[in-house]
Amino acid sequence: MHRRARMLGALLAATLFFSLLGAAVAAAQPPRAAVSHGAAATQTVQVSVSDVFAFTLSTNEITPGDSVTVTITDLGTTAHTFTLSPIANFAFNSSDSTTHLLQFFAVHPPLVNLSVNGTPGETYSQTFTAPAYGEYEYVCLEPGHFNAGMFGFLGSGEPGTGSTVATGPGWQVFAIVGGVASLVILTIVLAFVFGQREGTKHEMPPERLGYPEGPRPPADGEAPTPPQQHG
Repeated sequence: MHRRARMLGALLAATLFFSLLGAAVAAAQPPRAAVSHGAAATQTVQVSVSDVFAFTLSTNEITPGDSVTVTITDLGTTAHTFTLSPIANFAFNSSDSTTHLLQFFAVHPPLVNLSVNGTPGETYSQTFTAPAYGEYEYVCLEPGHFNAGMFGFLGSGEPGTGSTVATGPGWQVFAIVGGVASLVILTIVLAFVFGQREGTKHEMPPERLGYPEGPRPPADGEAPTPPQQHG
């Protein structure tokens, strides 16, 4: 019986662990905008740039058809652009020159084209309609910045790859993970204690195992039973 109790306890611990782990993973996922069945929903993508040749986005996914506002915050003194390609699933070659990029956008007008003049604290915004499903590359058109790695992908209807996203899991995930660990430990301890008690309850008495039974205490008015001699 005690072995069965331990197995049930372990099964319960595993069930709790995987259930709460699934909740933690779900909580860690960035929120997605609801699909609109009427007027277009609105989204905001916060972008920050500095003297480092990289973009940091608040999210790398938007919803097709939504009205999306890109807001850039300048954190450095270096001029940049945030230029978003209108062609789905198209990527520039890392060796492409700034001239080549400018020629491309002359033929394919960008969805977003914001210039940052290098004034710390300044913000710049532009609104556009999220395009069809796919990934769309964004680049900096300042000479040499693209080749230095200043680019990424914004996903429409899917997460963009190769994007630096500022959001993290937040305190909720750490609280859930801590709760998982605590519940698993508590369940294992209770299963062990319960198993020990069940084992004690169902132990065979000594006489069933071939050992002599100890003297029983005398009843009221009864003389004590002398110990048995074994030769």
